[in-house]
Amino acid sequence: MNLKELATALKVEYKGAADYPIKGVRDIEVLSPEQGLEENWVYFIESPAVLKRHPKAAERGAILTTPALAEGFPRALIAPEGGSRRALIALLKRFDKTSVFPPGISPQAVVDPTAKVAASASILAGAVVMAGAEIGERCVLYPGVVLEPSSRIGDDTVLFPGVVIGHHCEIGPRCIIHGATVIGADGFGFFDDAQGRHKVPQIGNVVIAADVEIGASCTVDRATIESTTIGEHTKLDDQVHVGHNCRLGRYIYIVGNSAIGGSCIIEDGAMISGMVIVKDHVKVAKGSIIMGLSGVAQDTEPKTAYFGAPARPARQMHKMHAALERLPELLAKVRELEARLAQGVPTPV
Repeated sequence: MNLKELATALKVEYKGAADYPIKGVRDIEVLSPEQGLEENWVYFIESPAVLKRHPKAAERGAILTTPALAEGFPRALIAPEGGSRRALIALLKRFDKTSVFPPGISPQAVVDPTAKVAASASILAGAVVMAGAEIGERCVLYPGVVLEPSSRIGDDTVLFPGVVIGHHCEIGPRCIIHGATVIGADGFGFFDDAQGRHKVPQIGNVVIAADVEIGASCTVDRATIESTTIGEHTKLDDQVHVGHNCRLGRYIYIVGNSAIGGSCIIEDGAMISGMVIVKDHVKVAKGSIIMGLSGVAQDTEPKTAYFGAPARPARQMHKMHAALERLPELLAKVRELEARLAQGVPTPV
């Protein structure tokens, strides 16, 4: 592929020799400041700050960039104003090495005769599809995937190795679920009395809407009676836990190693950073931002940032942290005042 052909594929302008060969895409951030770009590769630069860190970037190679930065480079793919990130996504898709599998069921897959599998779906060796499961058009099930009875997978959904979809759970179209994730394990429901410890049957399911992506080694527990739900375009990072009966809205981000307690409501547009714990039955309001390493024990307010354990509004926590810096000084002052009072010495007002 040459520069002109790539520009045509990305629907962007270009600058430089039309026949300049392009091998693929590279990341400028792995280069040291002394290194220039490698010839015949495309690098993404959208900020002048990147050029300050890499002063030799304009000497060789080719870049995908903005109109404002393109002038300083001999070869460039020029994205429309405000469209550089979308152009980058298109560029990465162009060189994506993810395998494409032909439709059909591998002879080494186990598919129950009562399952409904679209003719365009790809069921790879070692996948297991149990009774009554339904698989939509162009789905891909990697080795080790297990669809339990009566589970449903929407069109164009990809399940990576080791994913388990529990019985009667529903996954919407265009979802991506990464390896070793379990959707629809039993919720953590138990009852103790004088006769012992009793497991509460978890007879609900999980319903995931369209365009959801769930990272590796995540767990989303089924509801006790109704449905644990995840709304459209919500994205979960690796190692996220969602407890039973939770209701997650649309366009949510939850970063790795976070845990959402049972029966929580996470409203549309919320952002939950890494290693956050949300207590059961808490509502994270629309547009709330929970900063990393926080513990959320109470409902939040819409479009408000929180951090700490227990989490409080960020403005309040900043004031508290500023006061902590004066704590040694204040303690010394209190000890001085206590000593004066004990000696009967008048204290200054």
